[in-house]
Amino acid sequence: MRVVLGVFAFAQPGGTETYVATVAHELRRLGHEPVVTAQELGPIAELAQRRGIVVARDGSELPSTCDAVFAQDAIMAGALAERYPDTRLVAFAHSDLFDHQLPVLLPDVVSAVVVGSDRVAARIRALALEAPIVRLRQPIDTETFVARGPIRPRPRRALILSNYLRGDRRRALLEAWEGAGVECLQIGAPTGSELDVVPAIADADIVVAKGRAALEGMSCARAVYVFDEFGGDGWVTPDNYAALEADNFAGQVGAGPRDLEVDLAGYSPEMGWRNRELIRRHHGARRHAARLVDVLRGPAPRPPEVLTAAGEVSRLARTAWDAERRLLLLEAEAAKLRERALAAEAEVEVARVGAAVELEAARESAAAEVEAARGRVAELEAHNAELRWLLDTRRARIGLAAGRVIDRLRGQR
Repeated sequence: MRVVLGVFAFAQPGGTETYVATVAHELRRLGHEPVVTAQELGPIAELAQRRGIVVARDGSELPSTCDAVFAQDAIMAGALAERYPDTRLVAFAHSDLFDHQLPVLLPDVVSAVVVGSDRVAARIRALALEAPIVRLRQPIDTETFVARGPIRPRPRRALILSNYLRGDRRRALLEAWEGAGVECLQIGAPTGSELDVVPAIADADIVVAKGRAALEGMSCARAVYVFDEFGGDGWVTPDNYAALEADNFAGQVGAGPRDLEVDLAGYSPEMGWRNRELIRRHHGARRHAARLVDVLRGPAPRPPEVLTAAGEVSRLARTAWDAERRLLLLEAEAAKLRERALAAEAEVEVARVGAAVELEAARESAAAEVEAARGRVAELEAHNAELRWLLDTRRARIGLAAGRVIDRLRGQR
């Protein structure tokens, strides 16, 4: 199928943007032809293009026809419904917070609505819209968001992965956790965005996030603490996963404010690998894409697609390039690790040489002090000898004088 994915903004890192990039990539791997279009483009669009995803920068670059439209908001749903009036249009409702992310409420425009949580599904059911609702779990690219080592037995660093957390709630988190010795860093709109957040996640023991960012932290085998400007539910665990997933990890399940210091004491290094297991079991992007294809195709039987040799060669070439690209990225990462290892070895050698120099200097200093002490001992011994000599001389003089006195006394007798 040729699928046009419409999203208003495909510029900065965010939940909707990463979802579109993930789905487009997986549709390509299945042999389909996704085309992403947006009214606002930026670094995310450039990154998607480098990964081989076709991005239409204006209407002239869109295909004349397509088999399905996958709209991520009402803005693009309306624009693409007008451009492709006879094409099946499926909407993805990302949130119940922003109205522009709801589907268009006109009859015969939306064929189905895909939702990623029970909470959003409830919102869609309440709309004045007659369309099937398909509940899917959020997809995560588990080949990109991977574990790079275990987390520490005691947490040292927390990554706040959020475009929203700021103000009093952020300040309270920093005061509670940094006061307990946990360094807190933030990536997101308040402090600055990063296209590739995996290295920052790998350096952290805890990821503080909501929504898809929480899932990305889980996929990297990190302890995840659901806490944001809109609410907080604390640690993700196998026991509360179902409830948090149904809420889209939005922090709205719990009864009230969190005790941040008490929660930090509940950290466990086992949270990391358990979270990774939950992601692999429930949030694989391949499984999501396969189910999404069924929704995009719709219930009506479709004529068999004509598969040409050139098309299959193109699909295989794209798949091979994906593998080569990942290999290049891994090689680049391995090179950085080797550089770090060499730098660490150099630091160790410098420290070893410095320690040897200091030890030799200490030895020389100690030898000099011993020699000086020997000199002082010799001086003292010489001085003592002189004193003994003087003492002996005085005794002799006294003896002679005493002898003379005795002789006189004897002479008088």
